[in-house]
Amino acid sequence: MRARAGTWRGRLVGLVASAMLAACGGDDICLQCPSGTPTPGQSGAIVTGTIVSIVPPQTPANVTVVICVDLPAGGTADDCAQSFFTDVTTQGNFVRNNVKTGSETIFFWVDANNDGTIDPGDPLAELSDPQGELGDVQAGQTVTLANVTISFNDDTASADITVGLTPTPTPTAVQATPTPRST
Repeated sequence: MRARAGTWRGRLVGLVASAMLAACGGDDICLQCPSGTPTPGQSGAIVTGTIVSIVPPQTPANVTVVICVDLPAGGTADDCAQSFFTDVTTQGNFVRNNVKTGSETIFFWVDANNDGTIDPGDPLAELSDPQGELGDVQAGQTVTLANVTISFNDDTASADITVGLTPTPTPTAVQATPTPRST
């Protein structure tokens, strides 16, 4: 009888440990980890989007997205003290994580001579933000630019702009493995 009680207790401890691990979602997020330390959240904002049109026609992969934070009024991309760059895929998609908080001005740029510097002859278009949605982007928010159209002919770009909370990753459950029964 005593041997069975010990085995039962061992299985109970194993099940409790498995349940605790199931509450921990691995590397993405952990709210009840055995160590008691949750995974830190996003430290800045995320900017993501999709370019659907470029005039004159360009391969989207030639475009770089330049995100300027707290650009002075009337400033240009050259005046940007806090800039964050991201490349665009051939499908027109882009994502930039950990952008500092503040007012964002977004440019689309083609580095015509591949020198890594915005030169006077480089195509550069500024995103229009008529509703002021980019005026105060905070940490933990995602800026989504859908249907981006760029006109390098008149140095402008437009998009459907949405700013919202960045979704928290959903923890993944760890499947408990049954403890073999000893006889």
